[in-house]
Amino acid sequence: MNLLTRRGVTAPRRGITDQTNLHYLGSTTMYSMHEALARDRMREHEQRSRQARLARELAAERRWHRVSLHARAAQARHARRVSRAAVR
Repeated sequence: MNLLTRRGVTAPRRGITDQTNLHYLGSTTMYSMHEALARDRMREHEQRSRQARLARELAAERRWHRVSLHARAAQARHARRVSRAAVR
């Protein structure tokens, strides 16, 4: 049985011989190359995801640090006002 006549396999593209198409369909080298490329893309995606997550965490830390500085300054102002009111 010819690989091209199996169910789910399309007919050869125009300009490509049956032999070329058979080689491409059954080539373990091509399969391995595509698998390696897919793994590389997955690794790159995971690395970008880790970097984005780290950037979000650092941005959140900076925001909370600014909020805490603002809260400490407000608490200090409030304490000064209370101490001035107690003296009067």
